[in-house]
Amino acid sequence: MKRLLITFSIVLCFLQALPQKSADVGIRIGAAVYWGDLENVSYDKEITALYGVLGRWNFNKRMSVRGQLISGTQKSSGTFPGVNFAEPNSRISLNDINGIPYELYLKKSDESYNFNRSMQSFEAIFEFNFMDYKMGSITKERFTPFLSLGVGGFYSRASRRGTLVLMPQVEDYPFVPFKGLYRPLLDNSNNKTNDADALAPIIPMGFGIKYNLTKRLGACVELCVRKTFTDNIDNLKDPKRFQNADPLMNSYPPSFARSVLVNNDWYASLHLSLHWQVWTDKGICKVNDKKVKKSAF
Repeated sequence: MKRLLITFSIVLCFLQALPQKSADVGIRIGAAVYWGDLENVSYDKEITALYGVLGRWNFNKRMSVRGQLISGTQKSSGTFPGVNFAEPNSRISLNDINGIPYELYLKKSDESYNFNRSMQSFEAIFEFNFMDYKMGSITKERFTPFLSLGVGGFYSRASRRGTLVLMPQVEDYPFVPFKGLYRPLLDNSNNKTNDADALAPIIPMGFGIKYNLTKRLGACVELCVRKTFTDNIDNLKDPKRFQNADPLMNSYPPSFARSVLVNNDWYASLHLSLHWQVWTDKGICKVNDKKVKKSAF
């Protein structure tokens, strides 16, 4: 019985000492690249800046959870064939016979396409360290690679700039001194395709390396890809339907994608972060001690 009590006490001490809980906060800077429907994209020329803040709770030497807020921009340019496109500066404002204003656009003569958006995301991410890692250690356990997986929310505001999609049927009027004019495609809220914001869940997945610089300061480099549940980062929601329009019908199919999961956009980011330890929980456990002393700073 005595052996059993001693063994049980040792196990309890081990379980209590194992967590070594701590918390840190930090800042992040990085770069992002869009990955979606556009073709012939020069990704090395379309890198945009991201920045953010984070807070991390470390359960033990192998597991932690991180919350972070990230903001920045996304842009890209490339080609997308078979669709009527226009640039915002080709707009022609007119009034109909009743004096109601409307817009027409000159169709682009090529297949080039571009967009530019702001973006913000909030993410909750679980981290698994491949090696024992302790924030604040500058001898052993100061370095580890890790995997990350989480969920979050993504908001992207349309800048009202960039290429927009036109209706499939040409609108030629005798009193207009231009030919080849088209109406812009409007959604149910009367927004053009470069006016529509995007709000959707995201799934971040990443790999990184953590390293302690001092007893309080650490650094992290992380490469992360994010699956978004929106197809409108590039202002091309369900783009294949634009290629299957009948000009005589003056409309597009309401939906063409076989699966919204397959048709959604992605983006990747590379981040460098600095994090500062703000709290740690240290415990001393001995078999014969009645109390466990703890200190926090």
